[in-house]
Amino acid sequence: MALTLFYAPGACSGVTINAIQELGLECDFKRINLASGEQKSPEYLQINPFGKVPALVTEGKLLTENPAILLYLNSLVPGSKLLPETEDEYQKCVYASDLMWFSSTVHPSVRHVCMPAYYTVSKDVCDVVTSGRNMLTSHFEKAEKRLKASNWWYGEQWSIVDVYLHWCYTRALRGGFSLDDFPALLAHQKRVESKPSFQRRSAIEQSH
Repeated sequence: MALTLFYAPGACSGVTINAIQELGLECDFKRINLASGEQKSPEYLQINPFGKVPALVTEGKLLTENPAILLYLNSLVPGSKLLPETEDEYQKCVYASDLMWFSSTVHPSVRHVCMPAYYTVSKDVCDVVTSGRNMLTSHFEKAEKRLKASNWWYGEQWSIVDVYLHWCYTRALRGGFSLDDFPALLAHQKRVESKPSFQRRSAIEQSH
């Protein structure tokens, strides 16, 4: 199966790259320069009319939004460990819900801190940043409590949810959010980054 992933270094598409590397799938990685606005270019909009990354093209068909892409990738490999295996349909939806929470709730809070101008036409972005910091503190407190009890989001089993959490707090770190009050997240960061699939993902983001 031919896969092409459109991504940008540092963006949440890194989570998608990590998933592909963990699964050992062949993929053509196409870098999009967000800083130059390439995601809004006519050429890219012909591929992905939403003008964002990640975007996955498989057999000529487009799939967008990280949770959907990750669930699709998980379905491609029998015995995939991107998410814990289960035959329980409710539990499958719990895993999907967790991915969506990071994508639709935590991720936008990160953007409030790192890209506040995205949310206002005013030159004064202080209120946006303050709101984002308050929301992230609440989100990360939940994650901190959960990770104090176990190594990974789902107990002792790594999952792609851990990688999405890692992207959220490390992106927030780059935006000036301190993790000094979240020792479990800092320990989690080391565990995530020690995974071979994460290291291969980092090499791809740095080399293209």
